[in-house]
Amino acid sequence: MDKERYKFLNYEITNDPSFMDEQNTMTPELREIQESLFLEIFEGNGDKKTINKLLKLIEKYPDNPQLKNYLSIAYKNNDNYKKAVEVNHWIEAEHPDYLFGKLNRAAEFYQKGEYEKIPEVLGELMEIKALYPERDLFHLAEVTGFIKIAVLYFIAVDNLEAATSRFEIMQEIAPDHPDTEFVQFEIMNANMGENLSMWDEEDKKKILVTPASNNLPKQVKEAPVFANEIINRLYDNGLYIQSELLKEILALPRKGLIADLELVLNDLLCRYEFFSQEMNDTGWEEENMNFAIHAIMLLAELRAEESLPKLLEVLRQDEDFLEFWLGDHITETIWEPIYCIGNQQMEMLKKFVQEPGVNTYAKTAVSRAVCQIFYHQPKRTEEVMQWFAQLFDFFANSVPEDNVIDSDTIGLLICDVADLKYKALLPQIKKLYEKEYVSKSITGEYEEIEKDIVKAITFQDKEELLSIENRYEQITSNWAGYTEEDMLEDSDDDFTYNDYEDIPITEPVRTDPKIGRNEPCPCGSGKKYKKCCMNKTT
Repeated sequence: MDKERYKFLNYEITNDPSFMDEQNTMTPELREIQESLFLEIFEGNGDKKTINKLLKLIEKYPDNPQLKNYLSIAYKNNDNYKKAVEVNHWIEAEHPDYLFGKLNRAAEFYQKGEYEKIPEVLGELMEIKALYPERDLFHLAEVTGFIKIAVLYFIAVDNLEAATSRFEIMQEIAPDHPDTEFVQFEIMNANMGENLSMWDEEDKKKILVTPASNNLPKQVKEAPVFANEIINRLYDNGLYIQSELLKEILALPRKGLIADLELVLNDLLCRYEFFSQEMNDTGWEEENMNFAIHAIMLLAELRAEESLPKLLEVLRQDEDFLEFWLGDHITETIWEPIYCIGNQQMEMLKKFVQEPGVNTYAKTAVSRAVCQIFYHQPKRTEEVMQWFAQLFDFFANSVPEDNVIDSDTIGLLICDVADLKYKALLPQIKKLYEKEYVSKSITGEYEEIEKDIVKAITFQDKEELLSIENRYEQITSNWAGYTEEDMLEDSDDDFTYNDYEDIPITEPVRTDPKIGRNEPCPCGSGKKYKKCCMNKTT
């Protein structure tokens, strides 16, 4: 057995493109021609010149089915689907045992929604060995191509178990193959669809707080006057702010600087209507609208514990306000300033989480900060556990009319406790489940928490505490919208002809979905994306 050939199930798989040469009447001359042609076809070429070249080659080599398959692909690349299907039928008639002809035909039925006809082509068992019982050796592209169509079929007939089992085979034999990546997406989509009804039911049971009315001060249009004039520079610098400017600001006398930075936070409140109107008129301007983040980051760098009440005043505003000033920072970065200035003020943080009508992610940013006390100050482990225990008791003794029961908040707090492995809190967690105060789309069932919480702690949720310069660098280097270009998908430069000797003509078109952090995770776990796969992909 050569190094590119291995045993799988009851047959062998090879990457050697020549093992079917005899059946496909392949000659060395045709092999050389086909390699060049394949690259043309793979790159999407379907012009008249390519098609005419293929027609002449088919006339010269009428017994080779691959040339006809390439012709089908060329017609498809030229958007001539009618001719492509005609060629598929031609292949089926002249080369009834040619696998890729069968796969093309099955894909045609899939596109038409005639799913019941697919097993007529590929066999009732939808297994490649059952379709070709006399064969003990298959090319990798044959196996992945067959399994891909089988998965699509099983998804279409609502047999996700069979689809998933075949996807697992693909993961084992060809984890990096394009067919495997395609199938993974389809499986995720199918799981998400299957769970939609479950999530709809969950949403009906979910308890949400009524957002508290913004307790904003009297609105003004005049900018504040700062004791340190350099603070005005925060209003004309985006997140690419120079570290020299930050250092110059941080070198100012502490008391006056903190007073000025709190004045910036007050400006968010006092001129919210002014800036909202300005944005409506001119649009969001990166350089002029990030002063809120600058002030919060600077207060964190100063460890300005006295500024926690002002920061919490900002965070208790409604969702529109938080989205306007903080955006993704509310879930991504605000935990660190809360930690830096609030980790010695746990009672104030607890009372904030207990306030009625406060935004879910403002509260869970606080919870995330408290979790980091566990990781960075292990001597305070008991204090952190008691903090969560008191919150759980508070929620368990509250009623929805109190406007403090938020199923999502409670679900995310339980996930935090599960990560910290606080087994002693299981009775309180169970009580919250019994009262139906928990968003199961985030946590899963109680039994899942019960199993997860007893596992060994991994410390994978320990966050790095960064300097202000490194925090800005991290944001501008990694966040979408700040990087110079989006991360490119794997390049096709590594493509080789031997990897994909044949490809089926018909492949369903798909567009990658944009998944919100609070939407159900498409992997089918039942958890929200922010507590599941988002952490694996960002």
